[in-house]
This record gives sequence, C-alpha cells and structure tokens, in this order.
Amino acid sequence: MVENLPMISDVRFEQSPQRLKVVMPTRRNWPLLAIYSILEITWAVMLIGGLVFLFRVAFSGERYAFVFAIMLLVLLLILFRFGRFLSRQWANYAANREILFINREELILRRPISLAGNTDFYDMQHVTPFYLSEKPAALAFDYGYRHVYLGEGLRPEARASLRQFLNSAYFPDHQDESEDE
Repeated sequence: MVENLPMISDVRFEQSPQRLKVVMPTRRNWPLLAIYSILEITWAVMLIGGLVFLFRVAFSGERYAFVFAIMLLVLLLILFRFGRFLSRQWANYAANREILFINREELILRRPISLAGNTDFYDMQHVTPFYLSEKPAALAFDYGYRHVYLGEGLRPEARASLRQFLNSAYFPDHQDESEDE
C-alpha cells in the first residue's frame, strides 16, 4: 500500500489493499473520433448488407450458390475481424477518462466507455519507470519494445507530479535524470 497520496489537480486516487486506482481525464481528438465513427457506421452497414446478400445468394437455388456463399462468408469473417480492430480504435478515441490500476505485480490501463472499453494488462516485471514524453505530450512507460502513453489530458505540471509519485512509489530504485542535476 502507498502512504500519503498526493493532491494532483484533475487526478483522482482511490486505494484498496490490492492496488492503487488513478483516474485521469483524456483529451478528445475530435477529428479522429469523427473519422472512426463514420468508419464504424460504414462497417456496420457493410456487415449487415453482406449478411443479407449472403442469405439471398445461399437460398437462390443457383448451381454456383454454395461456392459463392463460402467466398462471401470468408470475406464477411475478414470484415468482422477488421471491425473488432476498428471498434477498439474508436473506443480509444471515444473514452473520456483513463483509469490506471497499479500494484507491485501488474499495471492495468483502462479506457472505459460506459461498461465497455479497452483494457490493457502489463506485467510490472517488464514495465520501465514512467517518463515524460514530448511527442505526444504525455506520461509514458515502455513495455518491451512498445511505448505506452497515458495522461495526455493532464496539464504538464500534473503529469510531472504524477510521474514523480508513481516512480517513487513503484520504482524506488530508479534514479531520475532530473534529480542528478
């Protein structure tokens, strides 16, 4: 358990015996949200239209109907898989907050939309200490080769305070470059 939770504007902390919960606002990227919303609607129309066409072809009675229906089914499965990826991206831009659950063994980053949303799990053995990223302006950590950004909706001083708190609480052996100067 963490002693003395800091008071950081726009950040809410909740602590339980299992983990620390950090709730941060996100900054919406409206142009990308609009593009992904249009793509999501287009995907749904294409999937429904494809299913209707599949049933019309399958029950048409033509001799090529079975083979053509199998080809359509494969294309619809590919379209369905693409829709899962598209929905994950849309949810990333539609979320209004980020929730970070952290303890000594795991770090969970959640971007909820109502009851759904994206949840990413990271093993703390492979998480690097938090650092401030310049582009995008966010709090970040590395997980293997992957850079994970969070807290883009926070002001710079709130990001710096949160980074300092999280590193001191969960990476006490990490020596910060800014502290050396």
